[in-house]
Parts: sequence; structure tokens; C-alpha cells
Amino acid sequence: MLYPLLVLLNLLLLGPINFVDCGITEVHLDRFEQLNGFHIANFSAVRVRKFNRTTAIMDGEGELFIDLNERYQFSLTVSYSTLGNNQWNEYPMKVSKDNVCKIMNGIYKDYQSYFVESTNMPRVGDEWFCPYPKGRYWIRNFVPRADWVPDVIPAGYWRFTTMLFDPSDDVLIKCLIFMKIKKGYF
Repeated sequence: MLYPLLVLLNLLLLGPINFVDCGITEVHLDRFEQLNGFHIANFSAVRVRKFNRTTAIMDGEGELFIDLNERYQFSLTVSYSTLGNNQWNEYPMKVSKDNVCKIMNGIYKDYQSYFVESTNMPRVGDEWFCPYPKGRYWIRNFVPRADWVPDVIPAGYWRFTTMLFDPSDDVLIKCLIFMKIKKGYF
């Protein structure tokens, strides 16, 4: 009789505590690669490097040689590997292929605050922004914050694939960003 009462009391007192949030999440950048499209843009100088013993940062600059208007399309896919052994499974998180102007005035605008302090990429306000202008772009000391990672995202290795398509649907530029997410008590 006393045991069920103790369990009920325990649930009432400890119920509001969310034990999932008690763990630690860490995000570590691994590398950035541009695979093709060097005649359209050259971001080969963007690197992931160690900032200190525990932090890796993305740093560097590149150049976009053409204006990107609504004729060009962009997509982002996310893949996950539990062990980091190049057995990637595509994750349902993605930015579906759409024209650059819609992406800039939609999802880019919503998430630009995550990196606005670390880059000179265009800031999109309330007015329609198009085209994405050619020019030199830099990123300095960018570190993805762990609080950006939703609790439902599993720990492991992650690959972000960005692609730019021309009007005939051919891949012009393909870039990969690799990172590792750690969760738990370490």
C-alpha cells in the first residue's frame, strides 16, 4: 500500500523534470569540400580548422562569378551515418530544390540569424531579394551552436550536400559539409 503511494508521489514531484534535456549536446565541424563548379564559384579556400583544443571553426573566403537569379535552382540534402563509415542514409530534413530567389526570400531569410555575425553573405529584409549577387564572400570563425540541434536529432556523423542547378537541371556546383554530433554525459 505504501509503495504505490511513493511511486505516485515520485511522479508528481519529478514529473515536471525533463531528463532528456539533462544531457550535453556537442557539434563538431569536420570538413568542407567543393566538388565541382569552379568556373561558377570557387570556395576551395573555405576550411574547417581547429580553433582550440575542443572547437573547430569554418573560416575562409571564396568568389561567386555570376549573379544567381530565378533561373538557377538550389537544394540541400542531409545524410546521417551512425558510425561514420561512409554508409550514409538520407534524412528527411532537407531544402527541396527550388529557385534561388525563393530560397533566399524564404528559408534563408528565416535562418540567416544563425550565421549573420560570421559572414558577409547578403542580409535579406522585408523587400524581395533577387538576384543573389556575384562577388567575394567570406566566413570567419563560424561555429554551429549545439542549441540549434533539436532533441530528436540522433548523435552521429552528418553530411550536408548543397547543390546548385542550371536552367537545364544540370548540377553546376556541389559542396559537402561534414560534422559530428555528440550527445550524452561526457
